[in-house]
Amino acid sequence: MIFSFEMFLSFTLIIFSIIGYSWKKFPIDAVSISVLGLLFFLFEIFPVEGLGFDNFIAGFSNQGLLTVMALLVVAQGVYSTGILNTFVDNIMHLNRDFKTDRTTMLIILLLIVAIVSSIMNNTPIIIIFIPLISIIAEKMNLSISKALIPLSYAGILGGMTTLVGSSTNIIGAEVASDLGVKNIHFFSVTIPGLFIAIPGILFVIFVLPKLMPDRKKSKNIIASESNNFMAQIEVNINNELIGEEITNGKLELLKDMQILMIQRGEHSISPYIKTKIQTDDIIVVSAARKTIESALIKFGDQLHPTIDAENNHYYEPDDKQHLAGEQVLVEALISPQSRMAGRELEETRFRRLTNCIVLGIKRNTRIIREQITNIVLEEGDVLLIQGSKKSIENIKNSPDVILFDYTSSILPRKKYARRSLIIFLLTVFGIASGIIPSVAAAMIGASAMLLFRVLSAERAINSLNRHVFLTIVAMLALSSAIEATGLAHYGAYHVIQFFDNSNPGIILSVLFLFVALMTNFLTNNASAALFMPLGISIASSLNLDPIPFIITIILAANCSFATPYGYQTNLLVMAAGNYKFKHFIIGGIPLTIICWISFSLFAPWYYGLY
Repeated sequence: MIFSFEMFLSFTLIIFSIIGYSWKKFPIDAVSISVLGLLFFLFEIFPVEGLGFDNFIAGFSNQGLLTVMALLVVAQGVYSTGILNTFVDNIMHLNRDFKTDRTTMLIILLLIVAIVSSIMNNTPIIIIFIPLISIIAEKMNLSISKALIPLSYAGILGGMTTLVGSSTNIIGAEVASDLGVKNIHFFSVTIPGLFIAIPGILFVIFVLPKLMPDRKKSKNIIASESNNFMAQIEVNINNELIGEEITNGKLELLKDMQILMIQRGEHSISPYIKTKIQTDDIIVVSAARKTIESALIKFGDQLHPTIDAENNHYYEPDDKQHLAGEQVLVEALISPQSRMAGRELEETRFRRLTNCIVLGIKRNTRIIREQITNIVLEEGDVLLIQGSKKSIENIKNSPDVILFDYTSSILPRKKYARRSLIIFLLTVFGIASGIIPSVAAAMIGASAMLLFRVLSAERAINSLNRHVFLTIVAMLALSSAIEATGLAHYGAYHVIQFFDNSNPGIILSVLFLFVALMTNFLTNNASAALFMPLGISIASSLNLDPIPFIITIILAANCSFATPYGYQTNLLVMAAGNYKFKHFIIGGIPLTIICWISFSLFAPWYYGLY
């Protein structure tokens, strides 16, 4: 078989892609657009029959890509309502009720991450679990750096077990469909995926932490006392804190907060006197912003200080207008010469004038033990403010406060949690059952998140990852070139010649190892799209069912363990755990070898390739 000039062009673009995606000086988007541009240019000058402009832009309407993008919107809908936070809180309550030791709790959480990652995008899951596992690690005196890489790996392994567990799986299945193999379904990867995931998870839980560095604290995960806000919780009749006993300024259910005082009617109670929480108590606390955000999801408007109607006669205490629309949390500095300085928060009538709520006050000079509504504000105080986007925007024009735009974050819309969960479960059921095409189920689910107001249009658009989008489009176009120029058949021919008379199971094993190594230099999605034509060509040349080769490419492309750049969740934990590149090599190479050996022992027997 002759290596043609057109094959050389395709091969050159593969090498360019590998170098571009692995050399992080080049932005991923720039590499993807460059690949597309070079494909248009080179094959316009050197045309190939059956390969043209339409083939290269077909990726923009690829069903797999549309499915991935729609599922990102669905996942954002679930994440934005805080339902994952609620789920995690319930798990932590089990830990408290059954007195589970911290090591066991960490194992349970990693297993939960793996299981949940099998049915939804794992990036929001990892974002939720990073601070949680950080807290657990601190409490059990475990180095945070021993827990976060295992967290990412658990999510990746879990994502291998169903079609929707990873965008890699969906893209691989869709490329295979474009090449004529259309019978990849929701559970097609489940059994072989489990035979990889189970030994992989065991390694992640029991061995990997021993290979990780020993650093006691992560960067920017646990805030220092000096950076904490003073806030208050007004205990209503349904609050689970009722009956809980304060010990040395701490409550078990508020273990990440320092109790400063309890206001009970006219009496102030020291947190160092043993006392049980009662209805209508006001608990004044010191806590990091992230902790206050989590408490806001849990306790809702019990963190909203009650306004005295006498001081705010134009404001109705039961008026919920300030809670209308998507809520934003932002920090603001009381400016020099501010009219608010020298006045109590309640006296400023801030809520009536701005339609925003002050949740907390930060004063770097000292901690004040009184209700935040009674604190006399000073220039330089930082306020933690909640309000609608429009209300927050209006504050920018106020001469009294300086808004820190970069601190802005959108609060979970807890009241839509149930509908987001229903939409998510129906979407997964639609894809799993095959009643309707996967792309239709995903698009309906994404549309429902907008229709039922779980997500705003702006937030849905922001959930679409342009890096993923452009990488997939570029690799789908390059995949078309590899197939049309005959490079895939050329590669398959020489692989078969090299392994002449070898067991097909050996070829499957070598293919898995090759793709698993390459996916660490490309991205997981790029690897699935790029090497799928090769896998199908090898199966065709051997006159074998292409399904085992397709599943091999999909699962191997997920094995982005050995570099932080191959998978998005690796980058997330790299920053949080203060890891270096070598730590992913130390943990990722053994895990890749375990996955390869597990697959090599199982796949030939399962698919009958002896």
